[in-house]
Amino acid sequence: MTYFKFSINGVKFNSDFVAHGVPIVNVNLKGQFSIGKKFTTHSGKHFNMIGRQQPCYFIVGNGGRLTIGNNVGISCTAIVCWSAITIEDNVRIGGGVVIYDTDFHSLDIHERLAEPEVTANIATRPVTVKRNAFIGAHSVILKGVTIGYNSVIGAGSVVTRSVPDNQIWAGNPARLIRNL
Repeated sequence: MTYFKFSINGVKFNSDFVAHGVPIVNVNLKGQFSIGKKFTTHSGKHFNMIGRQQPCYFIVGNGGRLTIGNNVGISCTAIVCWSAITIEDNVRIGGGVVIYDTDFHSLDIHERLAEPEVTANIATRPVTVKRNAFIGAHSVILKGVTIGYNSVIGAGSVVTRSVPDNQIWAGNPARLIRNL
């Protein structure tokens, strides 16, 4: 079923992926989604018993580019890409993590409450998760953030600014815990 969902959404992928459960996949016709080799996903209540057992969500908007590298593993993760999200090789993303490159709504009250809502000024900025990073369960990665090479994000963190290479960050908002 995952193979079918990837195919009908125009996802570029290798046939060696492993999917436990079925994700939600919605790629705009002008969006791009590609997945490298040895991708593993755990999606839904029977495949990661740590709470918030949602399916994985891969949402790519008009002009968005979602790129997932080789040997990446995710669990019950929601990724919403309106601009660009890049997840490099050997990354692990824990259960219930969300990654957003957009604010979804304008910060201007008049634009947000307009009928229809004005969407022209919604802020988006690319997100990058570099090689070998680990993002702990239930963390939130927001627009404009880069998670550095080998870095670790502690469970339940809200990451609002970029994390340098080889560091552990945790908290709300996330802050440096120590160097690796």
